[in-house]
Amino acid sequence: MLAFFIFIIIKTKNTKCRVIIAIAAKCAVVLKQSKVLVLKKTVEEMNGDFSKSSYDLLGGRVRYGEEVEEALRRELLEEAGITCEKFNLITTWPVIRSDGLQIHIFLYRADFKGGVITLSSEHDDYQWISLQDGATSSHPKWITRSISLALES
Repeated sequence: MLAFFIFIIIKTKNTKCRVIIAIAAKCAVVLKQSKVLVLKKTVEEMNGDFSKSSYDLLGGRVRYGEEVEEALRRELLEEAGITCEKFNLITTWPVIRSDGLQIHIFLYRADFKGGVITLSSEHDDYQWISLQDGATSSHPKWITRSISLALES
């Protein structure tokens, strides 16, 4: 998932800082206007993840001083070895994790430009998913909704 995080930090009495809100961006990579790339997380990645789903869209953090589109391109290369074009913001929604962290997710759509899919150590499989092939039934609702929105835009 191509992601950037902006943190709102509060300082407590014992001078420890705690992140309370993060902003993340996901990227629905579209192939020929009909399919979206969905990645399967490794067991190791699932162990440290708050999400109960083993499926995900491409994403990652924007580094300090990095432009969002630059981060999206970098994360696509790092996580899947691919390039895309035409990054467009589709929608946003909030998520509150079990540890209390609130994340605002920004969903982007990008058109697949090329490259051979080479997965990072975070993922061990991938699928190109369309709404017609029935594969979305095993994916979380947010991924199915993201696929639908990306293909409609």
